[in-house]
Amino acid sequence: MGTPAPEAWDLIASRDFRSWRGLPAEAAYADFEARFPRLMDAEARGLLGTENAIGHYRMHTADGYPQHLKAWRSESRLILVEATLPQLRTPLEELIPELGEPAARLDFTWDVLRVSRGARIHPDRGIALFVGPERQLLKLSLFEAGELSGYLATRHHEDRPPRES
Repeated sequence: MGTPAPEAWDLIASRDFRSWRGLPAEAAYADFEARFPRLMDAEARGLLGTENAIGHYRMHTADGYPQHLKAWRSESRLILVEATLPQLRTPLEELIPELGEPAARLDFTWDVLRVSRGARIHPDRGIALFVGPERQLLKLSLFEAGELSGYLATRHHEDRPPRES
């Protein structure tokens, strides 16, 4: 069994990320799965970061996440949790000041819309907010706190077609 992470799981379940400090180091996918049930057994593979790190993911259910939680793992370790259109308990206009100035603001693509500087990356807090042009939270990413370079290399995720081997 992996490292218990009840506080992190409680914050995800409460949808209040004002005190979020990142996924616990060595968080076990099995522990996450014990708290947030799988939507289905199917597992997919995708690429993460500029290093095109291979990750495996499944969809999990939780209240307030109408498009579910996408939990990425590398072997048995939980490395990234993403939520599309989450219903946060804390309004975005309150969460942004709580998190402080992001280490980076990146462009991102939402469907066919290119959003300039809408990805607010807080690697020291293990959270990235993908904010749309109308100041709505389109996506939330949760990961282990660390350096911006590490996040960009192995955790940053935008849907893109897989590259050929």
